[in-house]
Amino acid sequence: MGDSGKRIFGGNVRRFREALGMTQEDVSEASGLDRSYIGGIERGERNPALTAILQLALSLRVSPGRLFEGFTNYGENPLNSDRITGEPVDGGLAVRFRYDQYDAEYFLPKGTIGEFTEVLNVLKGALDSDRTKTDAVADTFRRAVQLWPDANPSDLWTFIVNRAYCDRSNHPESNARLNLEQSWKRTSGWALERVLVGHYREFLLQNGVTIKASTKAERATLLGPLDDPRIVPDKADILITYDSAESERLLGVVHVKASIAERRTDDVPMSQGLIEQGYTSVFWTLDVKSFPSEYPENLGEFGDAEVVKINDKRRDFEEHGHFSACFSYNRNTEPTLQRKGFGRSHFGVRFYKSRRQLFAIPRGGFATAAGRLVSIGCWIAVSRAVSDKRRCDSAACSGSISNPT
Repeated sequence: MGDSGKRIFGGNVRRFREALGMTQEDVSEASGLDRSYIGGIERGERNPALTAILQLALSLRVSPGRLFEGFTNYGENPLNSDRITGEPVDGGLAVRFRYDQYDAEYFLPKGTIGEFTEVLNVLKGALDSDRTKTDAVADTFRRAVQLWPDANPSDLWTFIVNRAYCDRSNHPESNARLNLEQSWKRTSGWALERVLVGHYREFLLQNGVTIKASTKAERATLLGPLDDPRIVPDKADILITYDSAESERLLGVVHVKASIAERRTDDVPMSQGLIEQGYTSVFWTLDVKSFPSEYPENLGEFGDAEVVKINDKRRDFEEHGHFSACFSYNRNTEPTLQRKGFGRSHFGVRFYKSRRQLFAIPRGGFATAAGRLVSIGCWIAVSRAVSDKRRCDSAACSGSISNPT
């Protein structure tokens, strides 16, 4: 069973269980299966064996076939689960897709069917050309942001670009046997890195900084000499460097993740090693997190910034200081409050119409000493200035930065 199949199967188990008024503990007792195993099945995390399927069906008083409702004859992809459609409604566009067992809808204010079709055509055209899948996803996301600058960029990523990519009708016949969900997991990470680098490259070059998805050799050259077992060159997503005395010097690393849960803890040791040696280690994310429903909300994972006891993910940044800063492009992420004792800060950043300022307009959060809200581009440029100052004997060597806004 593929990932989408496991989610549909698990949704059916949960639906039949709830219809009988049974708890997971009740099903566990009736079937002889562990409760946590049943929970994993319902969340789409487990691939149940045939004996488990038969035990579940018996416990839920349905035929085994009922647990596969919504599957194709081949038992892999749920019927219509990969289709994304748009329909004009009052005030915008209703984007519809299958989300586990739900026929879900995402409302895009001021969106039009023409713009929606254009975004899909960008994806189709790129996938049908000699360009890479990574290019196709990056181009589609950039176009979506340009067409809908007031929309939550994280929503555009998860509810439109992701769903469109997993819609087989948008792919050429050469991709007919491709597992689209697995392909998305690989492709989307590289695409996000490409979007980040492509947007900030020009602005940072004006400040003497280079941002790049480096080669293995470049990572080894710049990170290898740091001589810290926590700093693994191949784990560096994006490098930021600058030229000094005709040689390239490391400024730091940007850790790029669509969601907070995505291998975040794997990056912590490396980030701490970089910070301890005086380098910048920034976490850049779309903070994607939603739950299946008819009208899903992409609220992210950082939780409430105002509560007395913040959640563990927010604490990793704000109290433990595992990264130099975190920049979230989910409008629902609450920026760090200015409270005494925080180690690092979250920055809530929004997208803008201008290509030059695509990532450069913050919606709130941390302020610089000069009182200006900062984007990740400004943060990196400031880090360059600070780095230069540390290496100079006089303030005259500290350099200056441009304001991208």
